[in-house]
Amino acid sequence: MSEVIELAEIKTYLKNHPEFFEENAALLADIHLPSPHGGGTISLAERQQLAQRDKITALESRFAELVLHAQQNDSTANKMHIFDLKLHQAKSFDAIEQLISHDLPEMFDLSDTCLRIWVQPSEQSSQANLVFSETPEAIKTWFNSRKQAYCGKPPAIVGEDWFIEPAASLAIIGLHHAGQYQPSLFGFLALASDSDNRFYEEMGTDFLNKMGELISAALSRHLTL
Repeated sequence: MSEVIELAEIKTYLKNHPEFFEENAALLADIHLPSPHGGGTISLAERQQLAQRDKITALESRFAELVLHAQQNDSTANKMHIFDLKLHQAKSFDAIEQLISHDLPEMFDLSDTCLRIWVQPSEQSSQANLVFSETPEAIKTWFNSRKQAYCGKPPAIVGEDWFIEPAASLAIIGLHHAGQYQPSLFGFLALASDSDNRFYEEMGTDFLNKMGELISAALSRHLTL
């Protein structure tokens, strides 16, 4: 108990008398402590230098990570803008569907996409499109229970006809019509990747939710809602 009290007193003294180390500079070189990186002992001054160097290295690594994330977000935002312009230029449902099935995978490095809609198209010529295939009620219920896009390993609801090749990871976005009183779910868009870690549970969904809103608005113009 006395040792704890003495240690506390020493700490208090050193905090209240910062000039101690200035007046006893040689003491810093005489005090030796175990090296944090192994290999014997080093002086207290060297230990402080190593500690500061480790902190700087950690900060530099964190800064580089933030810069990389910022660059990736900027790149994604630019791609979203270009894709949004293409959606506005599309004059028909089939043109939008082609953007989703062909342009979207190429722009965002996806292995495949799957679009399914369970309301009727306003253009009769589009009714034969695969996207209007019958959707099981269990899938609709699954989407209605979610408020955000799904990211991660393929869940049990994924059908065998969704993708040409099985997805290693995917994102699934619900498509909603912004009704007068509340949004109504009319379909979904699944984005597939052949990478296990492309889409994961903890990832942010801001861009995916925004993509869902843009595509929902574009499709709504050509659906009977």
